[in-house]
Amino acid sequence: MDQDRPHRRRRRRRHRNRSGEDYISGLPDELLHSILLRLGSTRAAARTSVLSRRWRPVWRHLPELVFGNGSHDAPPPTPASFLDAVDSALAAYAAPTIQGLVIVLSTAAAGLGVPAGRVAPWLRFAAERVAVELVIFVPPPPMHRHQTWPVVDWEDDLLELPACEEAVLELPACERAKTMALRLKQHWRLRLPPAGMFTALTSLTILFASMEGSEVTALVCTRCPCLRNLRLSLTLVDASNVSIRSDSLQSLSFCVRKTRRLEVVTPRLENLFVGDYIDEARISAPKLEGIFWRATPYDPHHHRFDDVGRRLQLLDIGDCFITMASLMQRFDEVHELKLSIPQENRCWSQCPCLQESRSANGIALSSLEEVEITSHKSSQEQLLEFVEQLLSRCNAAVLKKLVINYTTFFAPSRTKVACEKIRRLCHPNTEFEFYEFSYGECVRFY
Repeated sequence: MDQDRPHRRRRRRRHRNRSGEDYISGLPDELLHSILLRLGSTRAAARTSVLSRRWRPVWRHLPELVFGNGSHDAPPPTPASFLDAVDSALAAYAAPTIQGLVIVLSTAAAGLGVPAGRVAPWLRFAAERVAVELVIFVPPPPMHRHQTWPVVDWEDDLLELPACEEAVLELPACERAKTMALRLKQHWRLRLPPAGMFTALTSLTILFASMEGSEVTALVCTRCPCLRNLRLSLTLVDASNVSIRSDSLQSLSFCVRKTRRLEVVTPRLENLFVGDYIDEARISAPKLEGIFWRATPYDPHHHRFDDVGRRLQLLDIGDCFITMASLMQRFDEVHELKLSIPQENRCWSQCPCLQESRSANGIALSSLEEVEITSHKSSQEQLLEFVEQLLSRCNAAVLKKLVINYTTFFAPSRTKVACEKIRRLCHPNTEFEFYEFSYGECVRFY
């Protein structure tokens, strides 16, 4: 009897092991990585290291590391602890390469004053290991009240920091990365690495940093042979020329302060966005389909489209009304036209845009098929007058659809009367939609 007792204990012990077996921990690392990635947060994934010895190294070989970017951390980390968590995770990461690194600091960290010295090691880590995607966003510039986009005071003397206070960072030479997006700070100087190619890079975004004009030119023209999408919102260290020459580029967003002359030679470019003042520009893009021309008044003598077709899919002029006539006359056909006319900006008697508006009378609108009007501050009488003038220039048989988005604080009954008047101005076969936005609510009248 006594000799059989240890045997029974062993049998019971084996039975308990079988009944409580951890099937998840027995899965291969690839499946465990897939499970941890679904958490959407590297911080949450790292907590699994306390489960058992088996789990400790798993998160350190994840194919992606994600910090911020809408991750559901509970509780959310403080800005200071967020920086510490990123540093600790990158130091503990064990795999030689990583598919994606995403670090997005929330606006709550804007007052923390994130130093460039905390970001520099992240960029060095990316240069050594990132193979597909790199995203590093520090808090954006402060926003004024009631605004939904960051406002940069380009004339702020703080942007011109003494050399001893200037932070210098090096663009990570991720030869295998396909996507890179950096949002830094306006006074951080971004330099090109002394060597290395961005051989696989197809999409590059750099926001709120300063660079040499010659380095911007070298980056695009000689370091990125496969680049298709480029978005730049920078300040040049000194006023200089920039050249964008690329056989692969398809989309260019260029908002670079202190640019004297911009040269764009891109045989495959389809969309061009110009968002800051440029003294001179020469554009050679035979496949160009969309132009977004903002901030810079278009001057045909200084802004030349040398090798560009006469037909566009989209022309977005923004609120630069002085640009409208001369730029529209550059093209024979525009499929979609977007204009913004600020109601609060009234012209003085000698304003040059008045002369431009007279020449705009020669622009034909008879080919318009769809028109969408968004009005925020105009009165109903002003809206009616504008719509009536616009429709008088359109071909009623061609115009298929009219959409009006109207913001008002008047009673719905008054809006309905205005809506009925506009409906009567339209051809019976024209599809008409009228939306009223009032106190955060949207009401459709037609």
